[in-house]
Amino acid sequence: KQWYQRRVRASAIHCLTSHRGDLVISGSEDATIRMWDRRTNTCSRVIGAAIGTQGNSAVTSLSLNHYGNLLCAAREDGLCLLYDIDMGKLLAAFSPHSTATCKSVQFYKNPRYILSGSYDGTIALTCAEQVLLSPDVPATEILGTHRDKVTKVTWHPKKQAFATCSADRTVCLWSARDGVDD
Repeated sequence: KQWYQRRVRASAIHCLTSHRGDLVISGSEDATIRMWDRRTNTCSRVIGAAIGTQGNSAVTSLSLNHYGNLLCAAREDGLCLLYDIDMGKLLAAFSPHSTATCKSVQFYKNPRYILSGSYDGTIALTCAEQVLLSPDVPATEILGTHRDKVTKVTWHPKKQAFATCSADRTVCLWSARDGVDD
């Protein structure tokens, strides 16, 4: 049952995630991330994702960590942004796939790791902790590739494994590397 509908802006919304039950977070073509309060049906915060060389790059994917305090936002220009939700502050920016569109991101149940898939066909694992503590040290490992654009990545809910799908018309199941801690 639809409980509420509202046209939110002229730009297309590319992704949604929910936060602590009363907040919905959207990312859109206009390079903004908006937080919507379900109790009042209003936008409670707007975070501009306009940084980097192509500041107005569309937000393509959102993922909250297990604790609900960190948000990873992927963008069309390949940049991923880590935000502190409670403080509304940008913590770090990183590029797990060079400059290709980062289409899908998802935190692992251990919030140190972020899985991502890109239009260059690569699947990457980034250590968020390393990005935050040592931004100059490479924190990303390419785990595999598809023959065409990766359109979605998702972790298995209980195992150290994940699935990816691609424009090459394949769905792949993968085992995570040995260094991924629960």
